[in-house]
Amino acid sequence: MRSIPTTMATQHPDNACAAFWLGKSFIDSRDEVKECLVAFEALGCHEFMWDWEGKYVDEAVIERVFEEDLAYFRKKALGRDIFLTYRLPNIWVEKGSYRILRAFANILAAHDIAKDIGLHCPPVFEIILPMTTSADQLVYLQGVYSDFARLIRKDPERRIGSGNPPIIEIIPLVEDIPDMMGLGDLIRRYVSLYRRKGLARIKELEYVRPFIARSDPALNYGLVPAVLGAKVGLSRAYRAAEESGLEVYPIIGCGSVPFRGNLSPLTVKRFLEEYPGVRTATVQSSFRYDHPAEDVTKAVKALNRVLAKGSRAPEMSGEEARDAEKLIAVFKKHYRATIIEIAPLIIEMSRHIPRRRERRLHTGLFGYSREITKGVSLPRAITFTASLYSLGIPPEVIGTGRALREAFDVGLSESLSRLYVNLKRDAEEACAFVNRENIARLKGRFPALAGVEEDLKWLEGVLGIQTEPSHNKHLIHRNMTSNILLLLEEGRNVSEMVEETAVLRGFMG
Repeated sequence: MRSIPTTMATQHPDNACAAFWLGKSFIDSRDEVKECLVAFEALGCHEFMWDWEGKYVDEAVIERVFEEDLAYFRKKALGRDIFLTYRLPNIWVEKGSYRILRAFANILAAHDIAKDIGLHCPPVFEIILPMTTSADQLVYLQGVYSDFARLIRKDPERRIGSGNPPIIEIIPLVEDIPDMMGLGDLIRRYVSLYRRKGLARIKELEYVRPFIARSDPALNYGLVPAVLGAKVGLSRAYRAAEESGLEVYPIIGCGSVPFRGNLSPLTVKRFLEEYPGVRTATVQSSFRYDHPAEDVTKAVKALNRVLAKGSRAPEMSGEEARDAEKLIAVFKKHYRATIIEIAPLIIEMSRHIPRRRERRLHTGLFGYSREITKGVSLPRAITFTASLYSLGIPPEVIGTGRALREAFDVGLSESLSRLYVNLKRDAEEACAFVNRENIARLKGRFPALAGVEEDLKWLEGVLGIQTEPSHNKHLIHRNMTSNILLLLEEGRNVSEMVEETAVLRGFMG
């Protein structure tokens, strides 16, 4: 049985500060090989996500990492002790299926490169499929890869490679709440299809690593639905794997801000308390670069130690799952009602959020867009979050207070407290960055922000928390966001001020 990595460093562009090993905050594709090595060697991460989705990528990554530090990879074998895992485009959503073929060829070449220089092979054998919606997608890609590998092996006299590994392992990344709720069914069907299509003759299916997103579900449904959807998904993944005779090692993709999962070096204990059953956690750019390096390495070590022990996600009863679904509907309703109305404000602000990576345009020639509802497209989750924080309107707040009141009225407050352990602390942390003056000022243009004022009232009343800044850092942040709004109204570029506020709070978005 292979080693299961517990910390996955990613290229999510959510850092406010400069990368400590680079001396600047913008990381271009030429820097990412070094970044990968730093994540392994300096920080102690077990896995690095090499992202082919929505961004430019150095396709010579295998040769480059080996050339950079061959001695290290002789001690720590890539593909056995540490892992490089490709996140590929979803060909059912993003234009450019040719990028999948390039990645498949890359994986096959990586095996032969490692073999030729006497290293463990295959160094890469696993891919992540974003926006997975069905088991058929997983098996289809595995079949295409397997046919590609077999074609290379077909003529041993003239072949251009060994055709190994003969099959790839695949991680379904589910990014929509209905797909999270159906994760158990996806796993069952995947196991059935895998065996029926004959893939088990190439390699027996022993485990599955479902990947639960936290950012896009929050963007589309709000804070509380994203947490509850993840909890239901974890529970159903364990049950389905057990019924199918597999091991399950769930991954969760959390950013540093509460809205996107609240995993930073300061919140490791809370994260572990909130998500039992997770076996791999993403350690994103803000986690790695917005805190002292010694704190980062300690936090990574703590995650590696605790997650390696393993824990099963709590079994969720039918009644608990029904309560979770009811709560998701309540919180989604209040959140979306406001977000749809203030979408133009978010889009306007998003143009001033500093870039951190060489991302491809999601609505450009080779891109795609993600709509919150028909006709309403928003920026990606990190830019979305940064835009709202830069105006003093933390997205955690939006719709949450009104939904809390409704949950209390319909008798779901106890279920919510049981299912979302850290709700009060997460909300309190976000509320420290509220700018009530900005909300009142913007209400003239966007009347839906009156709902956010109501949210703050009910957050105070139901959770008993303070909903405005009190400490110096938060007061300074409030003043800076006031200036951002004033300058924005004058048509000025506020990117530098946005960056200063991000550094102050310790994350971009």
